[in-house]
Amino acid sequence: MFSRIQELKSCNKALLPMALALALVPLCGHAASATSWAPTATHAALLKTVSTSAAGVGRAAAPTSGYVINAHGRPAVTALVAPLDSTKVLHVAVSVNLRNVDQLQAFNKGLNTPGSANYRQFLTPEQFKAAYAPTDAQVRAVVAYMQQSGFTNITVSPNNTLVYADGNAAAVSRAFNATMKSYTENGVLRFGNDSDAMVPQALSGIVGAVIGLQNVRVKHPLSHVGAQVSPAAATGTQSGPVNTLHPPTQFPLIYDAGNTPTAYNTTVGIITWGDLTQTQADLNTMTTVNGMNPVNVKVVPVTLAGERDFSDDPNSDAEWNLDSQTIVGTSGGVKQLVFYTVANGRYGAYDEELTDAGITAAYNKAVVDNIAKVINVSLGEDETAAHQAGNQAADDAIFAQAVAQGQTFSAASGDQGVYTATRGEFETNAGVVLPAPFSLSVYSSSEPATSPNVIAVGGTELATDGTAWAGEVTWNDGIADAGDGNNRIWATGGGVSLFEAAPAWQVATLGATTRQLPDIAFDASSVTGAVIYINGKRYSVGGTSLASPIFVGVFARAQTYANNSIGFPASNMYRDFPNNPAVLHDVTSGNNGVWYAGTTYGYNAATGWDFTTGFGSLDISAFNLLAYTWGNGTPPSGTTPPPTVTALTNNVAVTTQGTPGVAQQFTLEVPVGKTSVTFRTSGGTGDVTLYEKFGSAASASSYDHVSAHANTNTEAITIRAPAAGTYYLTVTGGNAVFGGVSVLGSAQ
Repeated sequence: MFSRIQELKSCNKALLPMALALALVPLCGHAASATSWAPTATHAALLKTVSTSAAGVGRAAAPTSGYVINAHGRPAVTALVAPLDSTKVLHVAVSVNLRNVDQLQAFNKGLNTPGSANYRQFLTPEQFKAAYAPTDAQVRAVVAYMQQSGFTNITVSPNNTLVYADGNAAAVSRAFNATMKSYTENGVLRFGNDSDAMVPQALSGIVGAVIGLQNVRVKHPLSHVGAQVSPAAATGTQSGPVNTLHPPTQFPLIYDAGNTPTAYNTTVGIITWGDLTQTQADLNTMTTVNGMNPVNVKVVPVTLAGERDFSDDPNSDAEWNLDSQTIVGTSGGVKQLVFYTVANGRYGAYDEELTDAGITAAYNKAVVDNIAKVINVSLGEDETAAHQAGNQAADDAIFAQAVAQGQTFSAASGDQGVYTATRGEFETNAGVVLPAPFSLSVYSSSEPATSPNVIAVGGTELATDGTAWAGEVTWNDGIADAGDGNNRIWATGGGVSLFEAAPAWQVATLGATTRQLPDIAFDASSVTGAVIYINGKRYSVGGTSLASPIFVGVFARAQTYANNSIGFPASNMYRDFPNNPAVLHDVTSGNNGVWYAGTTYGYNAATGWDFTTGFGSLDISAFNLLAYTWGNGTPPSGTTPPPTVTALTNNVAVTTQGTPGVAQQFTLEVPVGKTSVTFRTSGGTGDVTLYEKFGSAASASSYDHVSAHANTNTEAITIRAPAAGTYYLTVTGGNAVFGGVSVLGSAQ
C-alpha cells in the first residue's frame, strides 16, 4: 500500500507546485473576480436578517439587530452589529484536507476487524503523514497564498493538516472574501464573519476550512460546580442505597475495580486552556490527602501563530481540576498526565473568549505527539455552530488520525440535555420557570461528542451503599440557576447528529443511519458527583465533564492491563457489549429533557442501548477482562495480570515485588482469642506503603491503618485486641520498582 502511495506523492510533488503557481499568479493584488472563488466548509457565523425574535411564554417578540447566529435555531443578536476594526488581529488555523479519505476509513475499520490485513497495525504519525496527510506541495501553496494576503507568523503543523497564521481583519477579508463584523455582549467583544469564507479556485479541494474567524459560538466546559463541601462531611460511607458525593478515589470501588491493575503504564492527555499552576497544586493536594503517589505531569503549550497569553483563567480551573483529579483517582495513577493547553484568548485590549481554532490545534498536537493513549475532552458546543464554522470537519480529520494511531479521544456528551444549541437556557416569570423562546420538541447535540471517531460519554445519577454500586438513573437535575442570571437545564446530552453518518459499528448493532450518542455513561450529577479540590478547598462538581474522565481512568486501566495494545474501542464495544451483560450497568430509567404542560420532551432511558446513557456504565473488573481480549494478548511489562490475593500463613514470610502504581494484596485469617496482629515488610529494594483493612480489600482510599515512611521498605502495622476474621493487607510501590520485599503477618 505504502509503495503506491509514495508513487502518488512523488507525482504530486512534481506537478502540483507548477500548477498552483500558475493559478495563483492572477490573484496577486487580490483582483479576483466573483467567479474565481471556491467555497470552504466555513460558512458565515452571523447571518443577515430582517425578522424579529420569536415570542416566549410571557414575553413579546423583540426586534433584532438584523443578524442571527448561524447555530441551531438561529438565535437573534440583540446588540448593535458593526464592522470589525480592520486592524484587529485574528489568529486563524487553516485546515488542509486529508488525501485518500476513503482508504483511511477502510484502514481504520480494519484495525479492529479480526482477519483484516491491518488488524491492530497502528500507524506512526510519520506513516500517517505519508499515506493520508496533505502533501508538502499543497501546504506550500496555502502558505504562499497566506503570505500574499498579508498574514504573518505562519507555521505548519507537523502533520501538514493545519496552517496557523496571524492576520488583521482586513487581511482576512482579502484572503477569504469574507466581511468581518463585531458586537459587544455583556462587556465582551464578539466577532464573526457575515459571509462564507472562500479561497481561490486553485486551492479548491485543498483548503477545508478556516477556523478562528468567530467567537460567537465556541466550546465551553461541561461541568457543574456545586457548593463547597465541609471537610467533616460524610462522602460515600453511609449504609443502604443513598445519593451522596464521592472523592474520585472511591470510583474504582464503586465501579468494581477489584484487583484490576492501575493505569501505571498508560499516558493520558487532557485538553485545556490557560495556566495550569493552580490545577497542578490542587492535584498534588488530592494525591497527598489520599496517600497516592505524586503524578508525573507534563504541560504542553499549544499556540496559534504569534499568540502567547497563557495566563490563568480562574473560571475554568474547576474544569481542569475535575478532569485531572477524576482521571488520577479512577485510574489509581497514570504513567504521565499531559495537559495540552491553549492560550486563554485574551489579546491586547480585548477580553474575548478563545476561538475554536485553539482547541482544534490542541487536538492535533495530542495526535502529532502520539504520547497519550487516551485523551479527555470535557468541552462541547452546539453541533450546528461547529459544523457551520468548519471546525467539525477539521476535528473529524484529526480524530480519524488518532484512530489510525491507536489513540482514543473521550468526549463529554453535554450538560444541557437535548437543548445544547440554546445552552439549555429557560426563562422565569413571577418565580415560575418557563420555556425559553425555542421549540421544546427541537433537539440538538454537542460537538465533538457527535464525531464517530470519539467515545461519547453521557451522564448518570449514582446511588451507592457505602462504596458499593447500588444503582444509576439518567442524570437530569432539572432546571436551576446557572450562576450567570440564567436558568438552565442540567441533564446528560444525547441524541442524534444532524450531520455525521452512522459509523459501521452503529449501523450493525443499532441499525442507525446517523451518528447516535452517547456510547456509554458514568456518574455526572452534582448531587452524587465528585468532591474536587479547587484552590485548596473541596467542592461538589458534576456534569458529563465528570463522566468522561471517569471513563478515561477506566479505559487507561484496561490499556495498562493490555500493554497499551487496544485501539479505538467503539467497534468492539458495539460488537461485544450486547453479549456480555456482566460488563454493564444498564440504565433503564430517567429522561434528558423536560416535562411541560403535560408533555415529556427529550429521550427516555430503556433496556439496552438508549439516547440518554448509551450502553450504561461499566463494571471495571468485567470490562477489563473483556477489553484485554481486544488487545494483542501481551500482559503489562513486569506484571502478570490479573494480580492475585496471596493468603499469608501465620508467622511465615513471603517475598513480593511490583512496579510503580501496582498493588500487591494479601490476607491473614485471625482466629478467636488473639491479643494482637502485626504486619511487617522489610528488605529488598525500593519503597513501599502498607494499607490494612478488616473484612474487605484495603486501598489508598479505604483502609483502617496505614504505614507510610519515605524511602524505606521497613513498615509495620499492629492491631491490638483484634476481632476474629479476615484482615486484608495491600502493599504499594512508590515511583520505582520494588523487589525482594519480605511480607510477614503475625497473629499472637
